[in-house]
Amino acid sequence: MNLHACAILLGGLLLVAAAVPAAGQNIIYGQVRLTLNSTKAAPAGEMTEMRDNASRLGIRSVEDLGGGMAALFGMEMGIDADTGAATIPAYRNSYVGLRGDWGVMALGRLDSANPTGSPLYSQVTAITSFAANDAGATAIGTSMLNARNRTSNAVGYASPNLAGFDFRARYYLRGAVATPDVEDGSKSLDLGLNYADGPLKAGIGFGKDTRPSGLLANEFSGKWQAGVRYALGSIEPYVMAGQDKYQNTALTRRYVNYWIAGAKYSQGAHAVVLNLLRRDVQASPAGVRRRHQLAYTYALSKRTELQAFFDRDGVDSSKAGAAIRSVGAGIRHDF
Repeated sequence: MNLHACAILLGGLLLVAAAVPAAGQNIIYGQVRLTLNSTKAAPAGEMTEMRDNASRLGIRSVEDLGGGMAALFGMEMGIDADTGAATIPAYRNSYVGLRGDWGVMALGRLDSANPTGSPLYSQVTAITSFAANDAGATAIGTSMLNARNRTSNAVGYASPNLAGFDFRARYYLRGAVATPDVEDGSKSLDLGLNYADGPLKAGIGFGKDTRPSGLLANEFSGKWQAGVRYALGSIEPYVMAGQDKYQNTALTRRYVNYWIAGAKYSQGAHAVVLNLLRRDVQASPAGVRRRHQLAYTYALSKRTELQAFFDRDGVDSSKAGAAIRSVGAGIRHDF
């Protein structure tokens, strides 16, 4: 998307913000995340680039309806801050919802930033730490862990917290491009049960895809995941594991196992994250994807952070030289 279109989208967000009645609580917010990266991948060689890491601009609004009820609204636009272009699709989320004593419900394009969260991805963000962003060269949430986050045409629900437990559910219509008739497109259901009490966080998640005419070859069928994190003072170790199921062929995997083990060390403004990951390669029964990440961040303030990282991604052990090494440093600013 070009700069003109991006400017129109930005203007639209500001007009919406101005049009919401004063009775609502309106928030304009965003993030800019940029790093300078050096990436080496065989056989392409080495490349130096500036990389956006999921910058965004959004507006949220809450209206008190009385009787403990509230109306919720939000639109968050993705921006490639290195070029100024909008992402495709332009909006990361766009939703309307209701909140009450019974929980929260939302309709629209939903992700972990919407009021109902994401049954699978919100567990990943609660239990693990990213090094330093789940985007760009260090992205793992939707690749290594396959914790699908952003879904269109979705209905989401989050329960109230009860004795440390909460429950999330989301159902959505995917309508894959490969499907001739969109009414025959695959449908998806994600569920997540979470627990948090003091230093302990834990969760278990489940996902299931269906298609009336049967799943396509190598199409995702379902998954489970589970993880735990425990704070030991300045060090917070965590582990998460799961298994994805596919409609495989004779030459591909039906079950793909994966795990992440890591820790975050924090001391004042300083933080260090170490992640070790492993995932079976679905397209190659003999292939394994191993990944190692190390990141350092320094908080200049509550809103501004310096970042540096190292990432080595062994893409497929069954292919010679199929590995990517990235190092980078940059700045994240929240507003």
